[in-house]
Amino acid sequence: MSLFLTVDAGGTSTRALVHDADGTCMGYAVAGGGNPTASGVESVANAMRSAAHTALRQAQAEPADIGHALAAMAGSAVGLTGVERGLQQLGVSAELRIGSDLEAILFAGTAALDGAALVSGTGAAAIVVRGGVTTARSDGRGWLMGDVGSGYWIARRAVRAVTADLDSRGPRTSLTEALLPAAGVVGDRSAGKDVLLDQLVTAVYAIPTPGIARFAPLVFEQAPVDEIARSIIEDAGTGLADTVTALDSPDRDAPLVVGGSVLFHQAGLRSRVTELLRERGWTGPVDAVSDGTLGAICMNLRSASVTVDADRHAHARTSLRAIRSRI
Repeated sequence: MSLFLTVDAGGTSTRALVHDADGTCMGYAVAGGGNPTASGVESVANAMRSAAHTALRQAQAEPADIGHALAAMAGSAVGLTGVERGLQQLGVSAELRIGSDLEAILFAGTAALDGAALVSGTGAAAIVVRGGVTTARSDGRGWLMGDVGSGYWIARRAVRAVTADLDSRGPRTSLTEALLPAAGVVGDRSAGKDVLLDQLVTAVYAIPTPGIARFAPLVFEQAPVDEIARSIIEDAGTGLADTVTALDSPDRDAPLVVGGSVLFHQAGLRSRVTELLRERGWTGPVDAVSDGTLGAICMNLRSASVTVDADRHAHARTSLRAIRSRI
C-alpha cells in the first residue's frame, strides 16, 4: 500500500505524519524548528529526517512504502533547495513536494478551496486562495521589511520601549521590569541605566534575529497594567487587519482562517483583529487553528488527486487529534 508522508515545518517545530489516502494517521513525530530562514536548509533537512524516521517507525512502515511526500513550510521553492536531502538519506524515494505554510493554515481550518488565511507567529502574512491556489499575498516580507503584527515585530517594539525607558528617551513602562530578567540582565534600576543597557544590548544582539520573538508574550502579560504594552498590541491588531484588507480582491464572504503562535494563543488580539475586519466588511466565518498540519495532510492528498471533501477533512482532523493525544 502506498502511504503518504506529510511534514508541517514551522519556526519552532517540525511535525511529520505517515497516513493513508483516507487521512488516517498511522505515525506522528515532532522534531526541531523547520524554518529555513531562521535555521538554515541543512538544519531543516535534519529535522525533517528525524521526525520522519520516528513517524515511520511508529507507523511500522518503511521509507520505501512512501509514495507521496509533501512539506508545508515558509519560503520559495528555489530558496528551499536541499531540504529534501534529509528524507533522501532516510531512504524516501518519493519526490518531495513543497507547499505553502500559509495554504496549510487555510486548509487546516476548512475543506473549501476558496478563502483567506492570516498568520502571525514569528513572522506575519496573509493570502487569498481560489480553487486551491494562492492568488494574492500581503506582507510576509521578513523581519527587516515587514511582518507587521508578528511575534518578532511585537518583541522589537517592546525592546525599543524598554531601551527608551532606561535611556530617559521615552515613557516609563513595566515592560522594563518584565523584559530585563527574561533577557538575563542582572540588577534593577538602582544599578544605573548604563549597567543595565550594556547587558541588554549584549543579550539581545546575541540572539539570532527572529529569536527575540520569544519576548512577545511579555507584552501581552503586561498589557492589563501598562499603557505602552497595550499600545503595542493595539498597533499589532491594526497592522494585521491592514494586511488582510490589503489583499487583492478577497471574497469577504469566504472563510478566513487565522493561525500562528501569536494569533492562536492570544485570544484578545485575535478578537481585536476580527472586530476590525468586521468593521471593514468581512462577513465570512473567522476560525483559528493551532498549526497547519491538518492542512498539509489535505494538500498532500490533493496533490495525489485524492478528493478532500468535508467528510474526509473531518476524518483526518479526528485521526490527527487522536494520534497526537497518544504522544
